[in-house]
Amino acid sequence: MRRRHALIAAAAVLAAYAAAQAAVSTSGVRARLRARIEAALAPRFGDVAVPDARIDALFRVSFGPLALPLRPGGAPVARVERVRVRPALLALLRGRVEPAKVELRGATLSSPVAIGPLDADLFPARGAGGDRIAGAVRLAGGGRLALDVARGETGIAAHVRGEGIGPRDLPGAFRAPSAAAVAGALGFELDAQAASDLSRARGTFRITARGVAVGGSRIGPEPVGPLATEARGVAAWDGRTRRLSLRDATIAAPGGIPVALAGELRLDADLPFSLALRADRVDYAALVAGLPPSLGPPPAAPRPAGAFAARLEVSGPLAAPAAWAVEAALDLSGLRAAGRKGPPPPLAAPFVHHPDPADPRRELLVGPGNPEFVPLAELPEHVVRAVTTSEDAGFFGHSGFDFDELRNALAEGAEAGRVVRGGSTITQQVAKNLFLSQERTLARKVREAVIAIALEASLPKQRLLEIYLNVAEWGPGLWGIGPAARHWFGKDARELTAKEAAFLASIIPNPVRYHSMYERGSPSERWEAHVNDLLFKMTEQGALSDDQLVEGLEAPLYFTGG
Repeated sequence: MRRRHALIAAAAVLAAYAAAQAAVSTSGVRARLRARIEAALAPRFGDVAVPDARIDALFRVSFGPLALPLRPGGAPVARVERVRVRPALLALLRGRVEPAKVELRGATLSSPVAIGPLDADLFPARGAGGDRIAGAVRLAGGGRLALDVARGETGIAAHVRGEGIGPRDLPGAFRAPSAAAVAGALGFELDAQAASDLSRARGTFRITARGVAVGGSRIGPEPVGPLATEARGVAAWDGRTRRLSLRDATIAAPGGIPVALAGELRLDADLPFSLALRADRVDYAALVAGLPPSLGPPPAAPRPAGAFAARLEVSGPLAAPAAWAVEAALDLSGLRAAGRKGPPPPLAAPFVHHPDPADPRRELLVGPGNPEFVPLAELPEHVVRAVTTSEDAGFFGHSGFDFDELRNALAEGAEAGRVVRGGSTITQQVAKNLFLSQERTLARKVREAVIAIALEASLPKQRLLEIYLNVAEWGPGLWGIGPAARHWFGKDARELTAKEAAFLASIIPNPVRYHSMYERGSPSERWEAHVNDLLFKMTEQGALSDDQLVEGLEAPLYFTGG
């Protein structure tokens, strides 16, 4: 008898379930369901079309896709492929429809920055203090967000935590081109308070990076890392101006060195931004110790004691580096003062340089013991000025970097989709020539910058320039101004004319390629015009008189190879 009653009850439940499913699957019910969803969305998003809505076998409401604006009447900026709502069972039995879980699938943000697609599981709840949503978000690259958002009488309180966030999870505008994280990930925490209409918000943030290694053809032959850092501060959002700002923030540079950080990003089409970084005391030894080996200087490079200060300000449209404004300053007085108290650096005395990577046995003595060595003091002024005018006009006034030229080189490289080329000062070229390879990678540029700081702090400008002139390449297997003068013009470097000096300076960027002119015995007409332009610049800078300019322009150029 009991078994019969159980079967009858089961049959009744199945019949009721079938009847309910049949009832909710009719076109009329689905049309009314779409209308109710559109009415519920209207106060927040305005008129939003819901092309499809249905109730599945578990009585979950499913609808989408949706195109949502930021505010009623605006253009769609977000899309959700599918929304599924599971009702709260107890509330449903009491005759109320309340969501227990809201699932978002294939959600993307298209403006002002592209984010997604991502999936989210949200769990709404009601309480005496207002509404609350807790949930988890799965990002496209595998990162995860946990969030807890509560809406009360005074506004919205939110706590968001992110874990395992990699490059694919970042908006496209913030991804480094041709670079990818091959290990490690980012994490962050955000505690914020916001107005109910999200017109303003303010919160504290903490971002961490642990064990991050970055690779790619533009980075270097090997992944760079592991890198670790932490940033924290205050973030604020102003909905009226669509501006996100950072205040009272710090980021830890390699070696745990604190760097003050401030910035703004406006969510307009071209993403205008400003960023300011300031480090009041950077201990050089701590900086080098904190760098991964692929970014640090080689053992033979100078390592001065002491500290320096640095400041960098960048602003402009995020996606257009050519339009950026860059202000920077480097104060090496602390390093230089510490250096004066220590022993003379090795590069202040004669040293042996190995100029040919293909033949490490080849040696070049940089000092008076080499008959081809030419002391700086014995060179005519126009030889020195030709090289500085061509390669680094601000050499005697900067601290190792020409930030205007570096910005131009960065912009050119970014727009052409390649590594930075050009923009190197004479100090940076000395760092590269003495201690680094010729590979064109970002890792090498970082190492070059670290070594350039040490060179500027350790040696006077005159010695740096003397080293440069005596190790620079001027043709295949041809290093130093002495051998270059004899090879090209058959004379001592001390006897070079202004036009000959200008020619030698003009071929420094690619002396092997330009050596083809040697065989023909004279430069091409186009190249001679280039040399003459350099003579004009030297005259404008006071390195040549008007009479010397005329003499240089009229003088022919002949090479011993012809």
